[in-house]
Amino acid sequence: MKNAFPLFALGCAITTSAIAGPVELQQNYSYISAGYQYSLFSEYLPTDINSSYDNMSGYYARASINPVGQVFLEGRYDDVSRDRLGFSHSLIGLGYYTPVGQNSSIYALLGAEKLSADMDLSTPLFSDISLTYSDTAFTAEVGGKFNLTKHWTAEPAIRVATFDEPLYELRLDNQIHLTDAWSLEANIAHRAMDLGTTPFGELPVLKEMNFRIGARYQFNIL
Repeated sequence: MKNAFPLFALGCAITTSAIAGPVELQQNYSYISAGYQYSLFSEYLPTDINSSYDNMSGYYARASINPVGQVFLEGRYDDVSRDRLGFSHSLIGLGYYTPVGQNSSIYALLGAEKLSADMDLSTPLFSDISLTYSDTAFTAEVGGKFNLTKHWTAEPAIRVATFDEPLYELRLDNQIHLTDAWSLEANIAHRAMDLGTTPFGELPVLKEMNFRIGARYQFNIL
């Protein structure tokens, strides 16, 4: 985790400056977004019978709706894979945000996360064989949206999920606004999960840096 804190601190330092000067950009908690994800891990993972890699790629999707007042419901999903190995995270949560000045807001979110891993063990003789793992946990997050300019919104956040061994996530999302409704996303996140111990000894802390490029569509439901 210590290598990720400078990144998060830098994001907080930049966004703090946004509070001083309003830029008149709407804080919108109703949107859908999706795009490409590249994940880089701290350990080499067995992706096939005779190969291992420390990176995977895939996609992410996210949706949020603000039905009433300052309450919003959000869902997230990301899936990365390489060769026979794949990981996915899914999350659903209920949040509440409050404006901070004219150009920023902060929020808190509570919900549940599901972590899944799948290893395809199929052979020419035996098909549809796989080794799967999944677990669910309570998750909590605090974060904010800060309009740095009329065309740039930064969204730092920190999250924890209470699996048997806790998962921590630090995230810095960025929106580059093209129109009132459409934005480009350029996001970076750090995850760390202690894998615990086995009869053969203690497993390492698995760290992940993921990078996302995608698009976001914002809308109003009222």
